[in-house]
Amino acid sequence: MHITEIGIRNFRNFESAKFKFTKNTVNTLIGENASGKTNLFYAMRLVLDENLPLSARQLTNSDFYRGIGSPNGHWIIIAFKFAGLGSSDEDLVLANHSLLSGHDDLEGTYTFIYRPKKSVRTRLYEITKDNLDPDIRKEKATDYLKSISIDREYYEIAAFTRTTVDMSSNQIYNNFAGNFEESIFPNPEDEDSTLIGNTRPPHFSLIKEISCTYVKALRNVVADMKYANSNPLVKLLSKQSKIIADSHLITTKVKDINTTISELAEIKTLSAKIKNTLLSAVGHTYSPTLEISSNLPEDFEELIKSLGLLVEDSSGYLGSGRLEDLSLGGANLIYLALKLYEYEAQVDSNDKIAHFLLIEEPEAHIHTHVKKTLFSNVSHINTQVFISTHSSQISSVSQISAVNVLARKRSKSEVYQPANGLNTRDLARIERYLDAVRSTLLFAKGVMLVEGEAEQILIPTLIKKVTGISLDELGISLVSMGGTVFKHISDLFHQDRLRTYCAILTDRDEAYLTAPTVFANKKDVDHLIAADRDGLQRKNELDAYITGNSYTRAFYAQNTFETELLNTARMYNHNTDLFRSTLPLIYERQSFITAYEKHFTSADESERNHYVLKLANKVGKGWFALLLSEKSHSCLYIPTYILNALSHVLKGHATEEIWKKMFSYRLQFYKTGNTLENYEKHCTSKGVLTQHGTAETFAEFFTNDPVAILIRGSN
Repeated sequence: MHITEIGIRNFRNFESAKFKFTKNTVNTLIGENASGKTNLFYAMRLVLDENLPLSARQLTNSDFYRGIGSPNGHWIIIAFKFAGLGSSDEDLVLANHSLLSGHDDLEGTYTFIYRPKKSVRTRLYEITKDNLDPDIRKEKATDYLKSISIDREYYEIAAFTRTTVDMSSNQIYNNFAGNFEESIFPNPEDEDSTLIGNTRPPHFSLIKEISCTYVKALRNVVADMKYANSNPLVKLLSKQSKIIADSHLITTKVKDINTTISELAEIKTLSAKIKNTLLSAVGHTYSPTLEISSNLPEDFEELIKSLGLLVEDSSGYLGSGRLEDLSLGGANLIYLALKLYEYEAQVDSNDKIAHFLLIEEPEAHIHTHVKKTLFSNVSHINTQVFISTHSSQISSVSQISAVNVLARKRSKSEVYQPANGLNTRDLARIERYLDAVRSTLLFAKGVMLVEGEAEQILIPTLIKKVTGISLDELGISLVSMGGTVFKHISDLFHQDRLRTYCAILTDRDEAYLTAPTVFANKKDVDHLIAADRDGLQRKNELDAYITGNSYTRAFYAQNTFETELLNTARMYNHNTDLFRSTLPLIYERQSFITAYEKHFTSADESERNHYVLKLANKVGKGWFALLLSEKSHSCLYIPTYILNALSHVLKGHATEEIWKKMFSYRLQFYKTGNTLENYEKHCTSKGVLTQHGTAETFAEFFTNDPVAILIRGSN
């Protein structure tokens, strides 16, 4: 048996979310900090984990999604879909209670609901029925809801099997929980069991029929292992103690040792001296009794629990042998090994119908190769495994079909399935392509796909220098595709998959010459014309492919990235000077430097293009970009197609605070009057040269500024 889907409503940072899972592989939950990975695991444990304390099952105000306002009266819903129920007696018991009628593949449901008790729901229905005037009804319902609280007096835990409706749907939720905007609440007597499902029978407990092992996030495992209730070794030793045949012989010897040590003359003498000192200090009336004795556990189970680990970081490494002296990564690996063995021992020793393993963020302090090895080996466990992570190493070896991406939005978290609707062949290609670097796009708030290493090296530097904010700070991943094939990776960004904005930056390769000149022969021109033809075909095919996809757009350099950068804002000369500044790094002979300076400053655009590409190809485009990045500065102008691409990927998460940081950074250059020579600097009389302005005023008055173009493009 395995879980195929979990739907969550109104729980913590999930307003309405749906997770989809697969069997026989590791299901990976990817997301940034505070995106809800831990909250999903907690929701799963409420239903699956017998070891979760009873006190943790009583939910509170803080467990409700904050976006609903006051939680009073609302429901928390955690709905599971199961598949693969077998024919064993245990499976048939579960199937009898949860199986969906009309399904041939043995699918079942189990829905956990935390909701107001029937008396509360009845009172809300009476208010609805008795007050036809909407204003009066809302007032009375609001007053009543304020009078209740989220506790056992007013709330109950309910579990249903064979639920046939999608409780994440707003309409379905309103039908059962009520319409809180209109204060219209249903009659609990009319609750349709064919839809919401059957109330769980008293003799049936899902949590008793399955096994769930939870490995919490690795924060400070050395501290955790000092306490019996959080030390997995203690649990394993406790189980082992019950099957040791000669335990009574050992306890007898321990009792003899305790007596022998306690009766030592030196120990008794020390005990008497301390007792006399205590009596002298506080007197007989208030003095506590005191005796020094050996206290080795005489109960065999407690004795076994007192065993410890002798550890080292690796084979052949000479250390102290103490856990607290181990490296953080080594301690984490030992803790993981204990938890995995605890899981394996649990699977081998019981007859539960299903086993689930939940591992939360196992990557802390663990070496890259170990992360990948761990993930690979865990994936071979014959059960359903769930791992949460924000490690690009782990995500790079995850199967896209088994990935759920959690994206934190302003008021809630959304869940995306990047494999949704893609065929097996395309998924396999994407998985082969996503290495540890490229897989960062699964975590990003925006993605820029570029052709090669030149763009990969220089674009992030330009954006940081010119705007004052790095792509990392903006949550944007820039990924080199190593060519002009963008289709497969761009498929990930779609309304049905990752609802993350993606920009494709590529060269149109438009010919800047159609006839030979003094600096370009016929062979050069033929090459340009062929590249133009191929570039136009690629553009038409790419534009047609992404038509209708609002999340993915393509942005084109007229010719190439290098020519676009050289020709941008030529009237200010800053970009031209950038290229000239690299020449001494390439050539020692002044004649070569002078010749290229002449070409770069030529009034003939085709001449400028020809020689900048000649130089880039001679040096190597990646190396040339590296030299340009070394000489880059804040007064450069970013090509418009790159600014438009950046505006696109900033949709949905660009805030006024981001714009303000950018234009405040730009204003410091305008105020000096000697770094950015732009006619808008004379607008000081209009009061726009102040950090207290707005993004709109900056974009209005500083028309040609790169940040102004960004702001206008994102509106």
